[in-house]
Amino acid sequence: MKSKTNVFMPAMFQVNFKLLFCFILFLGTKTFAQSPELNVKGDDAEKVRMNKLLVNVKVVGNIAYTTAEMHFFNSGTRQMEAELIFPLPENVSVSRYAIDINGKMREAVPVNKNKGKQVFEAIEHRRVDPGLLEKVDGNNFRTRIYPLLPNGERTVIIGYEEELSAFDKDNLAYQLVSRFPKKLDQFEINVSVLGVSTAPTVTENSGNEITFSKWNQSFQASVKKENHQPAEKIVLKIPIQQNIPSVLMQDVGGQHYFYGNTFIEGNKTVKKTPASIGLIWDNSLSCQNRDLKKELNLLDAYFQKIKNTKVTLYFLNYTFDKQQEYIISNGNWDALKAVLEKTKYDGGTRFSQLNFTAQDEYLFFTDGLSSLSENLLPKTKKTIYTITSSVSADFAFLNYSAMQTGGNFINLNQINTEIALDKLTNTNLKFLGIKENLTVTDLFPIEGTSVSGNFSFSGISLNPKNEITLLFGYNNEAVLERKITLDGAVQNTTDVNIEKLWAQKKIANLDFEYAKNADEIELLGNKYGIITKNTSLIVLENIRDYISYDIIPPAELRAEFDRIKKQEHDTNLAQQKSNWDNIGSYFNGLDIWWKKNIKYKGQKIASKYKHKGQVPPPPPGARGRDGDITIGSETIKGDPDAVLTIDEPVGMAPAAMVIEEDNNVYQAAPVSSTPQANQVKFVAPVVAKAKEVTDDPPKIVELKDKKVGSEVIQRETNAAKLQETVVVGYGTQKKSDVVGAISEGILKNKDLSQALEGKVSGLEVTQSPNNNVVIRGNTSVTNANKPLIIVDGQFYEGELTDLKSDDIESADVLKDASRIAAYGSSGVNGVIIITTKKQSSNSGVVQTKSWNPDRLYLKALAKAPKEKQYDLYLELRKAQERNPSFYFDVAHFFYNQGDVKKALLIISNIADLGLENHQLYKTLTYTLRQWKDYDDAVFTAKQVAKWRAHEPQSLRDYALTLEDAGKYQQSFDQLVKALEVNYYGEMDGQYEGVEDIILMDINRLITEHKGIKIDKLDKKYLAKMPVDIRIIMNWNLMDVDLDLHVIEPNGEECYYAHERTQAGARFSKDFTEGYGPEQYIIRNAVKGKYQIKTNYFGETELNENGPATIMVEIYTTKAGKTSRTLKTIQLGKVKENEVLAEIVW
Repeated sequence: MKSKTNVFMPAMFQVNFKLLFCFILFLGTKTFAQSPELNVKGDDAEKVRMNKLLVNVKVVGNIAYTTAEMHFFNSGTRQMEAELIFPLPENVSVSRYAIDINGKMREAVPVNKNKGKQVFEAIEHRRVDPGLLEKVDGNNFRTRIYPLLPNGERTVIIGYEEELSAFDKDNLAYQLVSRFPKKLDQFEINVSVLGVSTAPTVTENSGNEITFSKWNQSFQASVKKENHQPAEKIVLKIPIQQNIPSVLMQDVGGQHYFYGNTFIEGNKTVKKTPASIGLIWDNSLSCQNRDLKKELNLLDAYFQKIKNTKVTLYFLNYTFDKQQEYIISNGNWDALKAVLEKTKYDGGTRFSQLNFTAQDEYLFFTDGLSSLSENLLPKTKKTIYTITSSVSADFAFLNYSAMQTGGNFINLNQINTEIALDKLTNTNLKFLGIKENLTVTDLFPIEGTSVSGNFSFSGISLNPKNEITLLFGYNNEAVLERKITLDGAVQNTTDVNIEKLWAQKKIANLDFEYAKNADEIELLGNKYGIITKNTSLIVLENIRDYISYDIIPPAELRAEFDRIKKQEHDTNLAQQKSNWDNIGSYFNGLDIWWKKNIKYKGQKIASKYKHKGQVPPPPPGARGRDGDITIGSETIKGDPDAVLTIDEPVGMAPAAMVIEEDNNVYQAAPVSSTPQANQVKFVAPVVAKAKEVTDDPPKIVELKDKKVGSEVIQRETNAAKLQETVVVGYGTQKKSDVVGAISEGILKNKDLSQALEGKVSGLEVTQSPNNNVVIRGNTSVTNANKPLIIVDGQFYEGELTDLKSDDIESADVLKDASRIAAYGSSGVNGVIIITTKKQSSNSGVVQTKSWNPDRLYLKALAKAPKEKQYDLYLELRKAQERNPSFYFDVAHFFYNQGDVKKALLIISNIADLGLENHQLYKTLTYTLRQWKDYDDAVFTAKQVAKWRAHEPQSLRDYALTLEDAGKYQQSFDQLVKALEVNYYGEMDGQYEGVEDIILMDINRLITEHKGIKIDKLDKKYLAKMPVDIRIIMNWNLMDVDLDLHVIEPNGEECYYAHERTQAGARFSKDFTEGYGPEQYIIRNAVKGKYQIKTNYFGETELNENGPATIMVEIYTTKAGKTSRTLKTIQLGKVKENEVLAEIVW
């Protein structure tokens, strides 16, 4: 097996083990990051657990500060890694993150999100322990915990602030959930409520007697337990004190930041009852575990209120489908309710499919996460109410979308049915800003914000004393004013960071239009240490890391950081590289190779057979893996050190054989030394397979009988047929003496057994009384004398007399010792290679292996009646819900049956399995491209390019997908960008070397598509370099070891350790890390069969991303016309010689 060095392997992870837990979160549990998830990688994942949870809550006014300290313990003997994903409530963001470094807690600092990823991965490859917390889709946050040392403990602290919503007119509500499926060694919750004169009360708990005691100007309560499995669900009612200031202030550099809270009760305006309602029900997989009871309760209350209307139900997932119209009469909606209760949830989400045209108003029940299209709603004049019960949701999007249409956003996590109904039936007041005051600036929330009950605001006053007048009304007409007095002397506080609260409120409002405000959001996030969509929090191990990557460290390291920076003047900054640095050398290498224009004059094995498509026997110098030979789907294990038995003396032979025939000279691959009769080592070239091919090259031909995937199904070899090797002479001979060939002409008047007799010295052909043909060595060392027979590249286990002479194009009996030796013990009694007429007629055909893994659930689906297969899939999914391979397999099952619509629906689930999971999205992109769903592929590839903007491979994927969609200029621009992106020097193993492939892409693109503006690239790197065959293998996982191998018609194998072949092929750089790709190109292809294989050396991670998914791109050019074939395959177990595709040239 190939030896690799400098491969980052945190641990040889084999499986994924998930621990689900809830802590300090609003009530509600849901998979897919609806509840916090601890994903632990490795065989011993169950040995990693959270052993301590310490929660502290401080409430000041209507602001709650929550800090969770989590301890993770690894009781195993292996180093482990974990990933923590958790959601937070609406308008809440993490503002504190700390992780233990060398036993001491270190606070995180802000960093650009993309830079944070690059730094983290660069440092992680040094096997040290950085920490990174980032915001992903919705209001979800993700951090990685590495390393978890054997019998070691790591500590993570997460802190955030939130505005408390009104429980009722007199109380605020703080809701806390702390649940965990296993017992904790230590569990503790401490709550302090400052500045209140009345004790908070507990309205709901699960078996805990919580009481508050007064201490100074606050009330406190605590819960402390050991060996405890938390199941706490606590709702605190905190009295609103009329005698305390409704405004808090802080002076920061002469600017007076203020934060206020007031309760608004205006005259309600009852809206007109809609005659028709569009009910859009998000039935994508991510909405499967919504709080259905809350949503149905709201609908029930609404229909009871309006009594009579017409409702049209639509389902939204990968498609947007109208279901049925329902007449609601006197509040009766039983028929509609029954449908919603039995809804099937499946697929990703595409908001791009939505249409708002037919009804008066729309109720849109969703989590606001569009996994397969932009998070945008079509423009409409209709009123839209966005409603969610999902803990994990894009709250900002839902709020802004409703605001833009005059509707309301209803978050059922924070308000009860009564308040939600009020938002549906009444026209709510809107905040219209303040009366003109030039000494007040940056006031939030923005104008147009709906107001119902509790209303908070924040801004900056240029004077310590000031007065503002808040305006509220309808349709831009103020109907209510509220005067607020600002007095820094009275309202000053040190208990709350008012400036940071203001910054959070500003970020939340700017986030409504993120694309427009991204730069300002990043500035605020960096300044105040608040996680945003483009700002993360990072912890580095030592001061040198902060200096190298130019990241301002936490306060404890700042003085040392400044001192070193001043002395060294940035001389120790981490090296930044781009593929542009090497483009010249890579282009020159390609140019020199192409201009050599090698036309193979060597041993032309395949083409020297009279009939095209002949599967050649391996040449003397053929290479293999440790003595193994693979024919079709069967692998015969051989001993690389085996000694062959030779019947006849070999004699002397030159190091390179010269073969003559028809006045042509052919030179075989050189041998290392003159073979001796008792010292011939055998190797294992590959004999290709062909089946069900057509006459029009190049085409894809699915080989349905081939098992490809996580398991290769192998036929048992009959030991009686495949024994020790009996071979004949070796030396400088005419080609006719090396291979005994029988042509169609000879076969016209004889059957095969007769034709073979006498063709081979050292082998004899006899016919037994039962009409079986026996071919055996004259001095065979075994009594089991049946030869190895290969028909059209496949083992043939029948009798030769069963083969009709009229169907045979040619038959060859191997005579050469080393050639028979290549077949190991399989060729003990001789090797006969037969080509049928059916095989010989196919040239220039691309044959790819169909996806047909041996899965029990696929067998169950195949046995089910067609009309019941989809329902069976949903049933089988319950045990496979988080397994990407399951969706991949089943989608291909339906696709191969011709049900493309269901195949796309099922494969789209992969987008909902992970939050900003680029590896899953790569899998999805590969499949969508293969199935020619280019619009969706453009979106998924674009998302990966956005999340991984520093990766040339991701930009290349996006560029080629744009080409698929006919956007040639954009494709060219992205390819150039892929050459320009910067990455840290530690990561050159992942990214350097793709230049070779991108240059070929660029020159092919501008050749095939005229009119592309090429001014972004120097013309010296542009040249027409057409090739007959180009093969590229890509894969989706970072930490896997995959290799492309191409076996040429002459048996020579081109791969990482043999980059140039006699036929003129060229192989790209070997990627031992990263995603590849690896490329094989040949300018002048030799006639015969090219076999495309991969050696899959396993994964350092096999987790929620599923097994490695590869995509093979095959370009063939004949007569100036280029054809492309794409094939996506998932690999499962560690294996060698996985056959991906074949090209018959």
